[in-house]
Amino acid sequence: MKKLITLAQNFVALVALLTATVTRAQLTRTYPVTPLAIVSFQVKLRAPKAHAFVTFFDSAGNKILTYDAAPVSDSVYQNTGYYTEAPALARQLTLGVVRDSGDDRALHTDSLRVSLNEGAALAYHAPQVDLDEYTHPFWKGNTVTNETILLLSENGAPPRGRLLFQPDRILAVKSFDGHTVYHDYKLDGRDIISTTLPQRADTSFDQKHDFAWFNLQSQWVVVTYTHHDAFAGPVPVYKGNLLPRTVERLTARHPLRIVAYGMSITRGFDVSGYDTVPPYMPTYVDLFARSLREAFNDKDVHLYNAGLPGSVVDWGAAYAEHYVAPLNPDLVLLDFGMNDFWRTTPADFGHYIDTIMAKVRRANPNVEFILIANMRFDPAYLTNSDGHADWYRANLLGYATELRARESPGVAVFDMTTLSGYLYDRKKPKDFLANPLHPNDYLARWYAQGLAALLIR
Repeated sequence: MKKLITLAQNFVALVALLTATVTRAQLTRTYPVTPLAIVSFQVKLRAPKAHAFVTFFDSAGNKILTYDAAPVSDSVYQNTGYYTEAPALARQLTLGVVRDSGDDRALHTDSLRVSLNEGAALAYHAPQVDLDEYTHPFWKGNTVTNETILLLSENGAPPRGRLLFQPDRILAVKSFDGHTVYHDYKLDGRDIISTTLPQRADTSFDQKHDFAWFNLQSQWVVVTYTHHDAFAGPVPVYKGNLLPRTVERLTARHPLRIVAYGMSITRGFDVSGYDTVPPYMPTYVDLFARSLREAFNDKDVHLYNAGLPGSVVDWGAAYAEHYVAPLNPDLVLLDFGMNDFWRTTPADFGHYIDTIMAKVRRANPNVEFILIANMRFDPAYLTNSDGHADWYRANLLGYATELRARESPGVAVFDMTTLSGYLYDRKKPKDFLANPLHPNDYLARWYAQGLAALLIR
């Protein structure tokens, strides 16, 4: 892994155009771009009728894809721009604004801001945890390393957090970053209780409104302990028989190309390594690829993360030929759903997944797929006050049903929907979540371990 991300990969430009006025049909800027980078630009625009756009080109200067923003038409400046991902073959982009009508009046622009790798860190931080321990399946063995708990005070009671297993011996209680060791706590069954460790009160969370957002990054305590009770939840099982070509390539130590195609969870949002906070754990897809390299002693496992934060499954279906197929993958992880339950029915979701797979197979007939039935969102995120909460929940559960129905030779399913439901019942959702829609390091490890179990006996 590179220790530094180059300027070209993480370039952010702020260009004050100071009310630039052009009488031509468009105003553009061109930049180099890294494939699969998240790119965005914002600009203030005043024009009779115009829109912003971004166009991507390959290394030969051939146009790959254009995205157009919604039109702007007003006598005052309005914010516009675009946010998306560079296609797999992109090497250059042109962004700008263009007049939509035959009106010959000028375009007026101001304050152009461009990011060519949105969210990327300026420097690489080595993980401050043992990745072998972090990828050892939670449902195997008798030691759990750095399980996260949120010490929560409810109804004024002393803050407490529950462990997944009944501990025999507590080996360490630490701050999330691992830098502070705590001793001022007591154990009550599976509960850690303390009034002095990092904590939250139930009153600090909005419990009355729909879509009540919270951010728990680094507020957990991590516990390492031994236990003797067995995991009683749904255990991810080996499905290599459904993915024979992937297993064959791994076993023979041949190159394996993995593309992860999805959303912000796929990209790694709110995992400590992505957020560049200690202990800098890699994303779940990185941990999954690492597990395959280690288990099969195959150093030629190559991962391409095509997750676009905020993306929906119909976007994935519309553009799979630009983001997945050109990479000639052997294995594709499809990870959609968390941005879809607001508007997409399970039947439509399944149709879009079929479209993605068909487009990728058209270019790569031997490709295999792992379909990820996504984790459940925090149940407290939705009340029934908007009248649609039950529909939203049913959609997410329905996606898992649709994906399971597609399991067949060449297609395996990892059911994080069912697994996360069990985990939330066993502890509490906020032990696992950085915010209502994204896993923390602990739950991301379940993703990585569960995916690896499909291919590693």
